[in-house]
Amino acid sequence: MDKKMIADRRENGILIADRYFSTTLCYQTLEGIDIKMAVDFAKNFQIEVPDAIFYLNVDPDIAIKRKHGEDKEKNFREKDFDFIRKTHKQYQELVDEQAWCKWVNIDGNKSVDEVTKNIYNKILNLKD
Repeated sequence: MDKKMIADRRENGILIADRYFSTTLCYQTLEGIDIKMAVDFAKNFQIEVPDAIFYLNVDPDIAIKRKHGEDKEKNFREKDFDFIRKTHKQYQELVDEQAWCKWVNIDGNKSVDEVTKNIYNKILNLKD
């Protein structure tokens, strides 16, 4: 994503990015790269640090059930239940360590309306 565009949008409002660097951070550390080294990578490449990452924490078994209820072809990662469980565990580590920036843990097991309301309320209180 364009660094200037991100900076401009952050200055003038709220910018929501889908899994920007957090997914890379999770996958890199899952593959054995040290968290500090992964965060240093982001610094070296001047990746914009978000005010917060909203982590939708969904139990892996519920995530698998939801994903396989969708009427579309699954990619190789979506078919790999062991990978899904490992990824969930790795994200929990990143949340616990508050790696790179502030992580906000959202209970993603709830209904869409409840999750949306929770995120909205967290955004309103983010600067407090």
